[in-house]
Amino acid sequence: MKSIFNLHKKGWQFCMLVMLLSFIPYYFIFNDNSSDSAWTLLLMWIPAFAAIIMRLYYKEGLFKGISWNPIKDWKWLFIAVFVPLIIEVSTLLLTIFFDAAELKEGFISLENGNVSIKGVSMIFGAATQPWYVFIGNYLLSYFIGALLYSLVFALGEEYGWRGYLQQKWAPKNNIKGFIIIGIIWGLWHLPAILQGHNYPEYPILGGFILMPILCTLFSIVFGIAMNRKNVIWIAIVFHGALNISSDVSNTAFIETSINRPINDFIWTTLWLLTALIFWFKIKKKTTHTSS
Repeated sequence: MKSIFNLHKKGWQFCMLVMLLSFIPYYFIFNDNSSDSAWTLLLMWIPAFAAIIMRLYYKEGLFKGISWNPIKDWKWLFIAVFVPLIIEVSTLLLTIFFDAAELKEGFISLENGNVSIKGVSMIFGAATQPWYVFIGNYLLSYFIGALLYSLVFALGEEYGWRGYLQQKWAPKNNIKGFIIIGIIWGLWHLPAILQGHNYPEYPILGGFILMPILCTLFSIVFGIAMNRKNVIWIAIVFHGALNISSDVSNTAFIETSINRPINDFIWTTLWLLTALIFWFKIKKKTTHTSS
């Protein structure tokens, strides 16, 4: 317990400020009685506002320690975009394999090398098209959608959690820092989850256990990826792609047919494997560099 409080005090001050400022959007979210309230957008920007206040108060500079040049680590931008999609599609396939959900009738059809899909918006349309055109059309549409979502929604959270707090607690891939950031980040979502967001079937389990676990895994993956060259866009795009890719299953499955515990278990397990791969890869690199 003592080691927890040995973390940089500015990090704890930031966390307290985030929680205090979050009362404002949460108040209106609860008044609207909806986790999909427009005030959710303000909530997602609270970590950024808290980070700006901390940086201005301590005269640290708004961009200190952060690189905003995406070209500096451009290959990882593509990794950040497509890893969440791969995990989501794998979850969809495994959920079907374990008979834990049913696809909507006519969601996707393949005939004579042509593909059509329902309920999905794509840049060049979702009408029947050759499979090779469909793949390019879908991936391009997803890529652009992930980038746009990242700019509007994920930027606010990541400027705070990774761009500020991670600098204080896990600038050199400190696993303790990643875990504590993840737990706090997960519990920050608690009021929305108790209202039915993310885990409507089991909000208490989801809010107090599952979300902190997931956010810890995200904290490790996003944090290690960003720490490579301190490019904030890596974490932002990872977060944006994570959120937008989650719509794949929501669009594909009949909602009432989904076995949520199995579906959530598969998705969480795949993110756990991803976090372990990232962690062991960075530890192997560190060991190799030291020797």
